[in-house]
Amino acid sequence: MIFPTLIPRARRPARLAILLACLAAPAFSHAAAQPPAATAAQGSADRHVREELASETLRYLQARDYKGLEALYRKIRGAGQRTPNGIWKQAQFYNQLRAFGQWSTDAAYWDTVQGQAKAWQKQYPKSVPARLFEAYMLIKRAEADRGSGYYNTLTEKQRRDLSQGSAAAMRVLEETQVLAAKADDPEWHRAMLKVLPFTSQFTQERYQKKIGAAMARHPNYHEAYFTAAGYSMAHWGGAPDAVEQLAQDLNNVGGKEQGAMYARLYWYMDQTAYKGKIFEVSQADWPTMRASFEALVAQYPDPWNLNAYAYFACLANDVGAMAPVLARLGQQIDLRAWGENGAATHARCATSTVADPQFDSKQAAARKVRLRRLLTETMQHAAAQRGRKEYKEELETLHKAEELDRAMGWVSMPVQYNLARAFFTLKRYEETVSAITAGLPAQPDYTDAYWMRGQALEALGRKDEAREDFEKGARYLRKVLPGAWAGLNATQRANVAEMQRKFLEYGFATPTFSTD
Repeated sequence: MIFPTLIPRARRPARLAILLACLAAPAFSHAAAQPPAATAAQGSADRHVREELASETLRYLQARDYKGLEALYRKIRGAGQRTPNGIWKQAQFYNQLRAFGQWSTDAAYWDTVQGQAKAWQKQYPKSVPARLFEAYMLIKRAEADRGSGYYNTLTEKQRRDLSQGSAAAMRVLEETQVLAAKADDPEWHRAMLKVLPFTSQFTQERYQKKIGAAMARHPNYHEAYFTAAGYSMAHWGGAPDAVEQLAQDLNNVGGKEQGAMYARLYWYMDQTAYKGKIFEVSQADWPTMRASFEALVAQYPDPWNLNAYAYFACLANDVGAMAPVLARLGQQIDLRAWGENGAATHARCATSTVADPQFDSKQAAARKVRLRRLLTETMQHAAAQRGRKEYKEELETLHKAEELDRAMGWVSMPVQYNLARAFFTLKRYEETVSAITAGLPAQPDYTDAYWMRGQALEALGRKDEAREDFEKGARYLRKVLPGAWAGLNATQRANVAEMQRKFLEYGFATPTFSTD
């Protein structure tokens, strides 16, 4: 758009944020949506299972007892092997493999660790965990070598180490794919979703396809999607609705935990990214999450899951849902499930005993706020795609924005104008005309719209109609330009000049001003 003052008055999108092209490690852990084993509630059966599994796995690793590791893997693998709160034992086993090794840049140390991985593979040539252990250690070494700075601040050596390390990890995964498929081991997908973002092959389009492949094979393997959600966020180039879309897809894809995966995913994201602000900063929908928690605790009525349900009900101010869960818990309160300030949060929530009679209307209002925020973020995402000349991707994003417009009950010029511009860039002129025509009722005095539609009509050979649009555009430009000129930057003034030349071709003059 040409002028800040000409951006459609209603629902102006926020200024586009500058996105850093970086490969920084995301600021989240890869722990499951559960308390760390060492700090779980005393007497918890779930804690006991996880502590024993973690201890046994680590003991075998440290002793280089590969026979013990293989026997343990055979014992706990498969979707039927769960802890009382429903976490895969197999995932906990792999968590210990992934956590092994120091965060070090000592090449000799890492050579020793890689030697351990190779020794395991030599003893068990067809072992999937032995190969995934190597891939995880390679990417961990690469991450340690690159440090924690943004990609554009790294030295040439750090970039080279990252590139070589991630490529080596990817080669291991590619060589392991057939073995993992035969073993029906879902951890291979999780490893792929961890390694791919650090390679030169990474794009969000390719990443989302990898997520789809994982869901098609293992829809309920939580850990894969916890990893996927983190790397689908905006600072990795993900779409503004990527986490919400993933949560919805997982909830509906099928499997034993169909209906419960929405709660699982957002529970993890609140722990690692949203930090108690889930309903303020994400697209999480509480009614959907509430139904998902009901499905989760019906299958796994462990106190840890019930504590989380009550915590999120409190965050959503849903006393009607929270109170019966607290009553069901009784004395089994685990403050670690109540966010970073668990004691204070629980104390505040426990005093809320009366349901808000206006809860449903407030939820509807909150949904509109989320939709408006998502619309702004979606428009920013489209602008970033346009800046990268990803025009087809931009168009797909703008269609999402159009759907959001309609969900809020209107058709806006910002969305329709940007749709028209995307269509025009792709030489889809009829659709350019249609988009502008749809947007004009919302702002009939928008100069840019007539200029854009006039150019599309001209390209279609409909010059009489184009002339009408250029005449209207010139008329509105005469009105707004004198007051707007002083506030325009050099790029905007150049765009004005381009518009004026086109109007003048058809005999419509507009005021000019000094560029000094």
